[in-house]
Amino acid sequence: FRGQVPFAGIVPPKGTWGGLWQVPAPKAEELGLEYSVYHSYWTGICEVGGGLWLALSGVGALPTPVQIPASLMFLLTFAVTPANIYMYTHDAQMKGAPAIPYPEGHYFRGALQCVLLAIFWKLTFQ
Repeated sequence: FRGQVPFAGIVPPKGTWGGLWQVPAPKAEELGLEYSVYHSYWTGICEVGGGLWLALSGVGALPTPVQIPASLMFLLTFAVTPANIYMYTHDAQMKGAPAIPYPEGHYFRGALQCVLLAIFWKLTFQ
C-alpha cells in the first residue's frame, strides 16, 4: 500500500456522469486518503480477501460453501464495473501502467468484466 495506486486513476470522481456518481468515502479524510485512493484500497483488499476465500473454499480448505465467496465476488465485480465504464468513456488510464489503447483496449477490459461476472454468477448458483 505504498507508492502509486494504479487503480486510483480509473475511479470515477464524485459528480461524474452529470452528478449521478455520488459514492461516499467514509473516514477517508481521517485516514488521510484521497477519494480515489480510498476506493482503490478497500476494493483491492476485498478482491484479495475474496479471491483467497473463494480459492480456499473451492479446494475444501475452508468449510464455507463456494457459493458464498462467489456471490460476494460477483457483487464486488459488479460494484467496480463503473470504474471500467469510466475508463472507457473518459479514456482514463491507470497510474504507472502502460497506456491502454483507446478504444480497442477497453473492449477487452469490458469483455473480461463480463466473463468474470458470468463465472461468479455460475459459481454462485451451481
